[in-house]
Amino acid sequence: MSAIAQLESAARQLSPRLAAAARYVAAHPFDAATIPMRELARRSGEPAANFTRLAQALGHPGWEELRLGLVEAARLPPPAPYSERLPARDGVVEAMLAADRQSLSTLGEEDLAAAAALLEAAPRVHVAGFRSCHAPALLFHYLYRLFRPEVTLVTGAGGLLDLELGAFQRDDVLVLFGFAPYSRDSLLAARAAAGAGAQVLAIVDSAAAPITEGAAATLTYGTPTAGFFPSLTACVALVQALAALLYARAGAGGQERLRQAECRIAAHTAYLRPPMGTKE
Repeated sequence: MSAIAQLESAARQLSPRLAAAARYVAAHPFDAATIPMRELARRSGEPAANFTRLAQALGHPGWEELRLGLVEAARLPPPAPYSERLPARDGVVEAMLAADRQSLSTLGEEDLAAAAALLEAAPRVHVAGFRSCHAPALLFHYLYRLFRPEVTLVTGAGGLLDLELGAFQRDDVLVLFGFAPYSRDSLLAARAAAGAGAQVLAIVDSAAAPITEGAAATLTYGTPTAGFFPSLTACVALVQALAALLYARAGAGGQERLRQAECRIAAHTAYLRPPMGTKE
């Protein structure tokens, strides 16, 4: 884990004062690596001693070691755009399937129950996933809405994202999907939820993702692949497992709501009828 990722992750577990210092350093790594600590303290509004305590809380002897880690992180080249990555030529399908199997094997059940309890306690649930994360968000919204009507999908369609975010209320839960590089709209949604007193369930590729800051619960999935674009196979599997768990916990009430939803779908003739047999 890079120094910046370590800071972002630790900010969710440290004391409020050290967390504030960690977030400032993670957001201003160049300043933290190049200016004297006193100047860093002046700019951040945090006592200089907090930066030494922060470094020690992260396992470093002192600030200088953490500063050197920031310098090293700055030397690392940014990830290449997908279009510039050398495509695999031989065995790409087999390699992709192997990577997906590995990602699926790391999914566990321990955090799903906590996420389900968080959703069940909320009066309303909002689901959001922007750009490439729209697909898993749409799937979860569809599955959950079948047996719980108080679920809405945040899309930002027509440039009206601000109005959708304005619908967040205290004690609501926002289910927010993301993977690196993270959408600006996802961070905007997370901050809007926090501002409204709503909670966030982050479903992301890393617990250190910026949109997990302040999240009430986090579910993670792997994205490694031999393809040119990160794999969402594990994310989709996680969505299906969470929806299945929620339905199982909904009991007779959930079963009745699903039955009603199926009746509405049938009444609207959403599906093709099976072909009728013909007599010879």
